[in-house]
Amino acid sequence: MKHSNSRRVVERIAREDVRARSSGRRTRELGLDEHDLARALTSGELVLHYQPIVEIRSGACRRVEALLRWQHPGLGQLLPGEFLSLAKSAALQDAISQWVIRAAWAQQKAWRDQGEPLGVSVNLSRHDTTQIERIAASVRGVETGAVTFEIRPGDLDAADLRLAALRLSAAGVDVALDDVGLEDAPSRALAATIDELKIARSLVKRAVAGSQARQDLRALIELGRDYRFSLVAVGVEDRRTYELVAALGCDMAQGYWVSRPLVPDRLREARRWAVGLAFTGAVAFATQAGAGKVAASGGRAIQSSLTIGGLFSSACCLDLPAVRDGTALTAAVKLEQLQSRTGLRFSTGSAAGADIFVESGLGVALQESVATAVERDIAELEQEFGRQLATKPSIYIFATRTNFALGLQQVFGVRGPDAGVLAAANGGIALPRQGAIAINLQNVNAHDLTVIRHELTHSMVNEMIGSDGSLPTWLHEGIATLEERGHSADEFAGAWSSATALAVLSAGATTLGDLEPANQWIQRNAMLEGKAYTVSAEAVRLLEQRVSHQGLLRILESVGHGESFGAAFIAEAGESPGEFERAFPARLAADRGDPRILQARDARGVRWSLAGFRPNSSVVVSIDGNGYSLQFQVTTDEYGMYQAVFGETAPKGEYTLRASLPGGVATALMVT
Repeated sequence: MKHSNSRRVVERIAREDVRARSSGRRTRELGLDEHDLARALTSGELVLHYQPIVEIRSGACRRVEALLRWQHPGLGQLLPGEFLSLAKSAALQDAISQWVIRAAWAQQKAWRDQGEPLGVSVNLSRHDTTQIERIAASVRGVETGAVTFEIRPGDLDAADLRLAALRLSAAGVDVALDDVGLEDAPSRALAATIDELKIARSLVKRAVAGSQARQDLRALIELGRDYRFSLVAVGVEDRRTYELVAALGCDMAQGYWVSRPLVPDRLREARRWAVGLAFTGAVAFATQAGAGKVAASGGRAIQSSLTIGGLFSSACCLDLPAVRDGTALTAAVKLEQLQSRTGLRFSTGSAAGADIFVESGLGVALQESVATAVERDIAELEQEFGRQLATKPSIYIFATRTNFALGLQQVFGVRGPDAGVLAAANGGIALPRQGAIAINLQNVNAHDLTVIRHELTHSMVNEMIGSDGSLPTWLHEGIATLEERGHSADEFAGAWSSATALAVLSAGATTLGDLEPANQWIQRNAMLEGKAYTVSAEAVRLLEQRVSHQGLLRILESVGHGESFGAAFIAEAGESPGEFERAFPARLAADRGDPRILQARDARGVRWSLAGFRPNSSVVVSIDGNGYSLQFQVTTDEYGMYQAVFGETAPKGEYTLRASLPGGVATALMVT
């Protein structure tokens, strides 16, 4: 694999930084003592830098780790290993710890006020772990997710560590177990008190070169999955390490390859970075900004287009040339070609109407789950669309983004840069001309395979409109998204979808016209933080209300018979697509904009939900009936919704629930 000179430069700089960081000078060589450190604390020479902790799946920075530095007027910047040992007295150790916690929390609140909801992590020293009550009191009342305390397992025995984690959790903070190797793996009792595992730098480093360490790392990650921890790989200092921890299933990465520690005002720019995914090395690719900024060596931002021209027929449907006789090949021949072209091992199976190829390391259970999902989805889609799939699809399940991108290149002929972008952004791709669906398992929940139904829907729609037919991307994606969500949809989920779309449209963040071009979908969806699918699904839902499901199918069939989409749309809807797009926000508001109360049964009673209220507003709620009367105030979320459960302690019977605020009121009868 060939890498550009700029990527080699970035990797060299990262490694040089690591060497510089680890070569700390001894305090006696610096001529410093405890009095100098105490003076530094009171004179403002101690500062915090913040190192991004980045989600591997999205590339987004959600949290940073606060790292202490001494900006010495004569010696320059000193690292903790060079000066913390000077703090001999418990009083100075306490003072430094309290300063770090207060400064980190103040910075987190400042970022929040600026619209940057970054969490911040703070390391607790061995001394701090003996002062847990004081530490917990210093952050009591902190917002959920705002602060994470990191504790090393070697600093406390298991019982004391569990007690410390419980005290900190009660104060409202998250707890991470830091510098964890396989030998430090927590017991199930301790795991119940921990939110996150930070995998030791030494293990991550050894795993790149040694098979035994790689097995230990894999075992630790699997244990973390069993305990439902978030998993952070620490010490990601080069591209090989990043690709390894991504392939093994870590959730987050931290290290100089991702980002060196930054001063606070540099983090606004870094917040928008997504670290190099698939084949892009350390070059950053802006999923959140959507503008395609990349971080090159030296910190200079350059522009890189995310548009893959001429490749899409919808947002996740590639209009690549058909492979000659490709769909007529036997499953055995397809398997042989797949393995020889990618160098990966696959197992094969079949479902009614599809051939299935699953990376061997994913296991038999997943292969069986895929087969079950495919059989169900094909049968239900064929019934809903009133036709059978003409082409038997081949479904390829890749374990990682890297393997997914490799398969797109070697099996289907996608260009390398395009494959990298698709691997970063997509959970699946349909290739209708090649009779194939490729699933990127690292970008989806392996326990929820509805993405396959999404891609099968694209295949069905493409067969209906034919190779020369075209649809607006919002329609193509909206149909597939509604099908994908069909199995889990309930009244609350529908209300949430409508409220989300209304919030996006009301803010002027997008229009249906913006979501028409397929080759701009990735950056549009990134700018909307994934909500383009929800907006499109709501548009299709309203369109079906207007023309019926059969009317929607007639539009697709007319396009397949050579009629233009515009003409087919007018024939069914009585208006042009442009008129529908312009009227969509007002119609959605009229359809789902009124205040209302939704209900569903719950093991504890009745789950009730407010919908259609003003976002972030105070609502007075009263519940009356059966000798029972209660009134209280709640605050709706950013979508104007609120949810709670009633009936666990109240007597059985009928109750009237009323929710009101100026300009809106809703009532409902609840039976417990």
